[in-house]
Amino acid sequence: MQTFEHLDTIRRLNDAARQSPGLASIASITLGFQSLAQTDRLAALTAIVRFSKFDGDNDPYGEHDFGAVYRLASGAWTQDRPSDARTVVQTVFWKVDYYDMDLMFGSEAPWDPTVTKRVLTIMLASEY
Repeated sequence: MQTFEHLDTIRRLNDAARQSPGLASIASITLGFQSLAQTDRLAALTAIVRFSKFDGDNDPYGEHDFGAVYRLASGAWTQDRPSDARTVVQTVFWKVDYYDMDLMFGSEAPWDPTVTKRVLTIMLASEY
């Protein structure tokens, strides 16, 4: 059974996985994300690492395991979803998933880093 302490630990581990992709997690990017211009990939990654806009829509369980960042028509990247969807040129999703140590099955204890590997996946929304 998951407790508040477990949830707090999951949240901290997920934040670390997002803030240090490849160190605190296994990072996986899709072909679509890889096909973005290098400047856009780096700007999107920066927005993901700095992501802090967790709310009931993208984080209903409080685990900090999903988010989206947006490239605007101006070229700027933001974590704030614009009210006018026409200003969004590209949407990138990121997701943290929990696996057993062999990456075969989902982890039964995502709060325990000794039995859980985190995988951070970054993809274009159009690839979802």
